[in-house]
Amino acid sequence: MIKDNKPSILLAYPSCFHYPVWMERLELKTSQLLLASYLAQFFPVEYADFEITIGRPNTETQIRRYRRKVRDFLSGRDFDILALSCWTSLSYQATLMTAGICRELYPDKLIVVGGYHPSARPHEFITDDNLIDYVICGEGEIPLKEIAEGLEKTGRPERTRIIKAPVFPLDQFVGYNWELVEDFVRTNLKGTLANIYIYLSRGCPFGCSFCMEPLKDRSWRAFPPEQALAQFETPVERYRSLGLAVCDACFGMRPGWRKEFLRRLAEMKPDFWFIFETRPEYIDEEDAKLLSDLKVEIQFGVESCSNDMLLLMKKTRQPQKFLGRFREVSRMLSDYGVLHRANLIFNHPGETRKTLGETFAFMDKELDRSDTYLIWACHGYMHFPGCELDTNMKYYEEQFGSRFLCGDWWKDSSDQYESSMLFVPSSDLDSDDVDLWEKMLDERKQKMKRGLAQEAFNFAAKKYFLDWQDDPRFEKS
Repeated sequence: MIKDNKPSILLAYPSCFHYPVWMERLELKTSQLLLASYLAQFFPVEYADFEITIGRPNTETQIRRYRRKVRDFLSGRDFDILALSCWTSLSYQATLMTAGICRELYPDKLIVVGGYHPSARPHEFITDDNLIDYVICGEGEIPLKEIAEGLEKTGRPERTRIIKAPVFPLDQFVGYNWELVEDFVRTNLKGTLANIYIYLSRGCPFGCSFCMEPLKDRSWRAFPPEQALAQFETPVERYRSLGLAVCDACFGMRPGWRKEFLRRLAEMKPDFWFIFETRPEYIDEEDAKLLSDLKVEIQFGVESCSNDMLLLMKKTRQPQKFLGRFREVSRMLSDYGVLHRANLIFNHPGETRKTLGETFAFMDKELDRSDTYLIWACHGYMHFPGCELDTNMKYYEEQFGSRFLCGDWWKDSSDQYESSMLFVPSSDLDSDDVDLWEKMLDERKQKMKRGLAQEAFNFAAKKYFLDWQDDPRFEKS
């Protein structure tokens, strides 16, 4: 029975199955908290995260335990709507199992699913028994509010409904309501959050081939700078956090917003690490001066240093200008002593020996420099549904000889991290050459260490390359 015409919402993250990497990295899902904070203005909302409270099951025994634990949890809850955050394809199986348990216990309760995977593959949540009532594609605030408001009148729909969400407007942005997770953090995370991951803006105007962000609206919307700063003052103080990472798809795109934000941040003189990812076009010398007084790490999604690959990735239409700007900004940041990281994706479909050579040639020029504050972070391409690559696989197969061997890996019971990278980038990098980029990277490991300034070396050894702590150069202070 709905109380006071206000249905209660249980907003839950259902964890991941068969994903054994990064097991110790348990973070509070602040995207989920942001959604909960908006809905809590209108309805009773409870926050749950089964990855933190139960874990990531990787064996059949662990999955049976997960089923039992979720059943116990749901059996003791009074709610009208179960809203499941299938944030990533890695959560697909856990989402369906959690929905199934809820349906067994409560045949008449409403079940809603949203997130990147439902936005990319909404029809994968349509089952013969209509397990899911609503699948939300895009931003969830407005659809969930409308579903809850109409629940008493309409009840459960006869068939699963797919909803294309409207753009969530800036004038409806609300800040984080940390009271909603106070008991959860105290009970499950010992009352502390060493690192906080937070969102200050939405939307990204770019359409990178490998990214799922274009599934949502691409218009950039951000909290006003003063309100943006307020979003992390409270949790940092409350949870004694050491670092705060801004997870925006495109931080600081508008110069006026970025400069006011950085000025206000510098005036705060925060005693914690501040991390954000942006593009080289969005950093200038005025920004670098402000950043030099902060504990900060800037991450750049460079992705490749090959002109051909940058065009293929749809990272930029002017790859030479893009790389030139990155080099200029990187050297400027090193001059100011600002730590920064270049993220690279290797083996993106279409990668060849030629493009690998171009990327490493660019890297070599930067690695020849001394006292740099640039850290290189390299990773193999992971294939997720919903990106441009996913919808145009045939083009890559015909044009480059790419072979996608992973299939619908999110439905398998094998290691999904490994499965997501099972493919051949091109006919030129087939067979034993698939791992060529890793061999070329290994050849440069010593140069990567030697070129770093002492502060940057220590930072990299503590955060990224733990084996570097055995190097005599490492300072343990």
